[in-house]
Amino acid sequence: MNKFRYGSVLTTLFLALVLVAPFAVPVLAGNNNPNKLHGAPTYLLNMLGKKSDWNGDPAYDSNRRTMFVPENVTEFLELNPAFSDPDGDGEDGVNIWVDKGAEFAVTDPNAFDDGHCNLTVGPGYYRVYFVALGKPGAEARLKGWIYNKTASEYLLFVGDVKVKKGGQPVWMNGTDMFFVSETEAAAMLAGLGLGWSNVTDDISFVTDQGVWIFDFLAWLAEHDGTLSEYLYLWKLVSGCKHIQVRFYKL
Repeated sequence: MNKFRYGSVLTTLFLALVLVAPFAVPVLAGNNNPNKLHGAPTYLLNMLGKKSDWNGDPAYDSNRRTMFVPENVTEFLELNPAFSDPDGDGEDGVNIWVDKGAEFAVTDPNAFDDGHCNLTVGPGYYRVYFVALGKPGAEARLKGWIYNKTASEYLLFVGDVKVKKGGQPVWMNGTDMFFVSETEAAAMLAGLGLGWSNVTDDISFVTDQGVWIFDFLAWLAEHDGTLSEYLYLWKLVSGCKHIQVRFYKL
C-alpha cells in the first residue's frame, strides 16, 4: 500500500533550503506566530480561564469557537470535589473530550457545570499550535490521552503541551498530541500480539510523527478484539487566563 510520509518530504525540503541559503536567519526569529509558516488557520479555539466559582451560562456562539474552563484548576476542584479525578487515573484535571466529526465545533463549552468540555475536530489532518494570551500569569498544561471508555481506563499518554504568557506570545507546537508514534504504541501493541507494521499496513496516512489519533482509534477498535470504545481527550492540569489553539490543514 502506498503511504504519504509527510515528515520525510518536509525534511528533504528543509535540507534543500539549507544548502541554497546557508546564512538565512530563522523565519520566525523574534515572533513565532505559526501564521507566518502556514497561513490562516482552518480553525481557532479559545479556552477562556474563569474564576473557580464562576457560574455563568455561556451561550453557543454561531462560530462555536469558545469554551470556558477554570483558570486555577486546583482551586476549582477543591470547590467541586465531585469533579476530582473522575476517571480514576490518579491525576486531577478538567477533561476536554476531543472527537472527530463533519466540522469543527465546540459542542460543550462549559466546564463549570459538569467538570468537562467537548470539542469536535473536522475531517482531515492538521498541525496544532497552542499559546497563552492575555495578562501574564501561571503556566497552563494540557495532557493528551487515549481513554478506554468501556474499561474506564486511561490507556495511552500521547504527549503534552505547556504554555505561559510572559511578554510576547510564544506559540508551542502541540501536533505530537494528535499523532501516535511507534514508541508510544509499542507496549500496547505487544499486549495485543501485534506490531507497528500492522498499524501502518492498514492506515494510509503515516508521517514521521506516527499516525493521526483518530485513525489510530478506529484501527484499535477494530483490532483489539474486546469491542471496547476508545476516546481521545486533553486533560487540563493547570490553566491560565486564555489559551488559544490553532489548527492548520496538512
